[in-house]
Amino acid sequence: MIKEEFNEKISEFEEITQKIASDVASGAIYEKLPPSELLNKTEHYINRLRDLATESEEIMVILKPEKAYTVKALCKNFTQTLTTFKDILVQNSPDPLANSRLAFEQLRKALTDGSDLLLLMQDIRDNPSPLMDALIILKKASKTKGPVISIQASEEIQPLIKYVLGRIDELRAALMGLEKKVGETKQIMRELQEESLKILSHKTITNSKKNEGENRKRQLSLSNFKAKENGRKP
Repeated sequence: MIKEEFNEKISEFEEITQKIASDVASGAIYEKLPPSELLNKTEHYINRLRDLATESEEIMVILKPEKAYTVKALCKNFTQTLTTFKDILVQNSPDPLANSRLAFEQLRKALTDGSDLLLLMQDIRDNPSPLMDALIILKKASKTKGPVISIQASEEIQPLIKYVLGRIDELRAALMGLEKKVGETKQIMRELQEESLKILSHKTITNSKKNEGENRKRQLSLSNFKAKENGRKP
């Protein structure tokens, strides 16, 4: 289920950010490390955080569409900071330690941005859009093939579920009616096509006979003309 998957991503995201913050606080990661060593100590975490942010962005937009703008802005800001951190560390520079200091500032910023993003993730997990929550419940019901009424949901969601189910029944009935109309229309088209072919066939035969008659008349006229011409010769 999407909620369980999202919860796992939130837990992993929180664990990694706390690990980086702990390493910074303990001095295991600091700004005077050579760029290659700083990257080596953090690259795995940075790559995973970026993946988690991207994957969570899609889930958050699904769970709470009205927060899409905020979600996209925070995720973009966070992932861009992580990208900048790595880009600085792989740049050639006459002063490598200056690169480490600049990158370290980006790492601190990423931790701050990550904290804000984590709060948003937790809020959307705990307070999804009521409509999306209802749809998730329906999806769960369809997979388990159990009655929706047996799934526990808040009282304010139950009417929404009944409404959605009612609309689904109406849509099914409308589709069945539409399918019937399409079948009737196809039958009418076949009948018209058959009638058209009959008319065209009859017209073709009539024209053919008419042309044959006209050809005979022309041939007879030509024969008569030649006979008269031959009769006039001395």
